[in-house]
Order: sequence, then structure tokens, then C-alpha cells
Amino acid sequence: MKDKLIYGNIYTMDEAGPRVEAMGVSGGKVVFTGTREEAAGFDGAEVLDFGDKTILPGFIDTHVHVIPSGIFMNGADLSGAKNLTDVLITIEEHSQTKGKKDWVLAAFFQDKLIEEKRFPTRKELDGISETQPVLVCHNDLHPIALNSKALEMLKVDPSKDGVGTDKNGERPGIIEDPACMDMLADILGKLGIANILDGIIRVDEYAVSHGVTTVFGKDVLDVLFLTDLARDLLKAEFVPMWYSDGCRDIESIQKITKNRSKRLRKACVCAFADGAFDGHSAAMAEPYTDRPDTCGIFNYTDDEMYDFTMAAHKEGLQVSFHAIGDAAIDQVLRVYERVLTDCPREDHRLRIEHFEEPTKEAIAKAAELGVAMGMQPLLIEVCEGMDFSGYEGFIGDRVKRCSPYRSVLDAGILVGGGTDYTVTPMEVLRGAMVCMTHPVPEERITLDECLAMNTSQAAKLGFLEDRKGRLAMGMDADFIVLDRDPHEAANEAVESLADIKVLKTFRLGKQVYDRDTYRPVRKRTLPGALLAIGAGKIAKLFKGKV
Repeated sequence: MKDKLIYGNIYTMDEAGPRVEAMGVSGGKVVFTGTREEAAGFDGAEVLDFGDKTILPGFIDTHVHVIPSGIFMNGADLSGAKNLTDVLITIEEHSQTKGKKDWVLAAFFQDKLIEEKRFPTRKELDGISETQPVLVCHNDLHPIALNSKALEMLKVDPSKDGVGTDKNGERPGIIEDPACMDMLADILGKLGIANILDGIIRVDEYAVSHGVTTVFGKDVLDVLFLTDLARDLLKAEFVPMWYSDGCRDIESIQKITKNRSKRLRKACVCAFADGAFDGHSAAMAEPYTDRPDTCGIFNYTDDEMYDFTMAAHKEGLQVSFHAIGDAAIDQVLRVYERVLTDCPREDHRLRIEHFEEPTKEAIAKAAELGVAMGMQPLLIEVCEGMDFSGYEGFIGDRVKRCSPYRSVLDAGILVGGGTDYTVTPMEVLRGAMVCMTHPVPEERITLDECLAMNTSQAAKLGFLEDRKGRLAMGMDADFIVLDRDPHEAANEAVESLADIKVLKTFRLGKQVYDRDTYRPVRKRTLPGALLAIGAGKIAKLFKGKV
């Protein structure tokens, strides 16, 4: 690859030289930053002069569900539905594009946003198709709804916690936590290698089109294996986060530590401490406002979480727990403190994902223990609501404690920004706008803090700060070109941050996205992708499981 000399309004996110006019790239690395005059000695390079256009390090998304997100991108989109009639019509129209026995997947659904405030029932989904298995997935992946054909194919056990029956002993088809996440993984496992690879490619294309050059993929082992096999075909870098089978699956940690892939041997090990507010499964210290009979659920006991965390921690692996409710957050911190007392480790960066409803005491404890956070700014807009109406019905005034960015950063806690895609879109600058206009003014943060969360701090969250997140000597030449300077836009009107466009994306100095020429990925690219990976490698790895 020919050396490049880049001119533009370059924000490096590097304290030593935060803003420069020129950048030299060689061998996929940044080898020079400085003024235009200083760049005169950088001979023989291809010159890319972006004038006054703004250049930033490529964004890093610290929390993405590559699968199912990629598969749902090719399903029915229910985000615009206003009532159940809209939901059922949208799904039926999509079902007509599928084969008579194909899975019909519908996603981006929020029951609280439609008139009836509920999921479609099994019988309503049966009206769409009796031969096609139908799945409706909540926007935050908890819960899901299935038709009779899907229930039959999955051999759903009605006694399993989270499945249940109605007052007449009928299965309504609504699957809640803790059953729904395992069941969703089972469904995705039936869709075949080609569909999963197609999904990985779709997420990859979507990421670079939004300026994201590094994706932390939180997926089951089979998906991580396939993504690793396909890494040379992908435009972004995918960092593995192992979505485990749960805290009782300690033996599978060895599948990480003994893997041939050096990348997978460093995967972050992940599990769920609780669920989500929309499913009344986020674990709270006090009952839900609209369901005073429940405080949500704990997926595991302290001892189970301790054994699981310790097994990974002793192997030198990073561990992360999904924890949304205040009681779940307290449980994770309690377990982490016990682990670190029994097995101290410097700079462990044990993680919590979401950290959505912490108490002040939890923030202080996390800072004391050196626990890091993977947080998602757009949850405020998409789930909580900019007026808090999204969660107020579930937890009342406690919603005002949600996503306390100022308090967390002021405590000195490391925070890497993410999107939980597809729960929220990969729109980093929109996330910055939301954090800067937080519903609680005291919790607002600055633009530079927002940008750092998706560049330099995000890299640090994943132990990648030695090569990512900054445009400085020796760092990966991952960068993006924007149509407007975010600082100027924010000074004029914070809301305009959401309108800034990514014009070009570069990964290791190579252009991987151009807004003017971009076309969405098509499925016909799959045969070539499968061929490039090698049928033998895939067959040996998956043995017909996927």
C-alpha cells in the first residue's frame, strides 16, 4: 500500500498534539502528525487533501451484538409501528418474501410505543403463517414472541422459567427472561452458516458507513469463530466478547483460553446478571412501580457469579456482566470485590455493561475497585426517553438516576461508549448530542468527553490503547472524514451534531467507505465470501451445528 499524506482539520484525541493539519501514513500506521509546513519532508506519498473537512480517529463501538443484529437487518422492521395492526401487516408483508418454511424474523419492536402496549400473541402470529416459524423480538432483545410453528420447532418447555402459560393453561407465545436469551440463540443457530455470515457482513458494512472502524462483537462462540475466520474479508476490526452460556458454564472458558486464534484467546468473557426494564427483569432494590409484585430477577447467585468470574480472572481474561438495575449492579460489584480480594490483579479492567441505574454508593464502589464501564449514550433517547417517559412507567422517579454520565466520569471511572446495536443505532455523534442534553442537567458531559468515550477511552476499555483510539505515532491509521467540525456544530446548536455525515472511512490507511459511492451489501457476495474462507475450514469448525 502506497504511503499517504493526509491534510485536513485533524483532531487526534492525543494530548500531546490534539489538533494538527497533516498526518503521514505508512504500512497502515500513523508515522507523522504536524503542520502542513512540517509535512513538506514527507516525500513520495499519495496526497489526500481534505481542505477544511474534519478528521477524527475511527469510532470504536464497545458493545455490539453482531448476531442477531446482522440477521435482523434483513428482517421486518417494526420500529415505525403505531399499533398491532401495523405490526401484523408489516410482518405478513415480509413473510411473503420468504419461503413457505423459512423463519420470519421481525425486530426493533417496543410494545410500550404502540397503542395496545403489548406483544402480539401466538394466535395473532399464527394468522400470518401456520407453516413459517415467526419471531418478534423486542428492541432490547428481551422478551420475544413466537407463533405455534416456532414453539413446535423449538420444542419449548412450558415449565421453563420465563415461558409460562396464561390463566387458561395456554401458551401465549411470549417468552421472557431468563428463557428468552437462550431461546433466541437457539433460533439463530438454526438459520445456517450463509445467513450468519451474511449478517456479519451487513454489520461490517453498516459500521464503516457510520465511521466505526472497531467493533466489539458480543456473540456466542460459533459466531466469534466465524467472524475470526472471515476477518480478512471485513472492513472493520472485530474484537471478540464471548456471550457465554451463563455462569454455570465454567468449562467453556477453556474454549477461549485454548483456542488456536490469538485474538480469541484474549476475548472478554460476558454473562448477564439481570434482564431489562421493559421485560420487568432488570433487578431492582425496590419493586417496579407498575408491577409491585416484582423487583425483577437475578440470573445467578453470588456464589455462581464468583466461581465463573474467578475462573476467567485467574486465566488473565477480562470479565464483563450485563447489569441494568441497581440491585444487579450492587451484586456484580459485590462479587468483583470478593474476586479482587481473593485474587488481586493490577489494571484488571473488570467491566459492567450498561450500568444504567446505579446508586451514588455503587458509583463510588466501582471507582474504588477500578471497575470499567461499557455504556451506551443512545439508550437515553431510545429506551429511557429524553423526558424519561420510556422508563417512568416501570420505575417512577427512579428513572432520574439513569445513565449518570457526569457522576460516573467525575468519579474517575473508565467509560467506553457503545450502542448495543441493534438496540440503538451506531450514531456516535447523535449519542454525543444526547449526552450533552441529558434530561438531568447535572449529568451532562462535554463534546470532547463524548468523543473520547468512542475513541481513546473505548480503546482503553478493551486494552487496545497501544494501537487504537488516537492519531499519533505508531497508532493504527483508522480515521474518518466528516462533512462538518463537531465542535463548530455544537457551538452553534448541539442538536446539529446528529446531522453530521461521515464522508469517508479509512482502516489501516485504506479507504473502506465513501459516502458518494456506497451501495448496501447484497447477498450475492456470499458465495465468494464462503469460498474465500474455505469450505473445509467452515465444515471442520461447525460440524453442521450452525
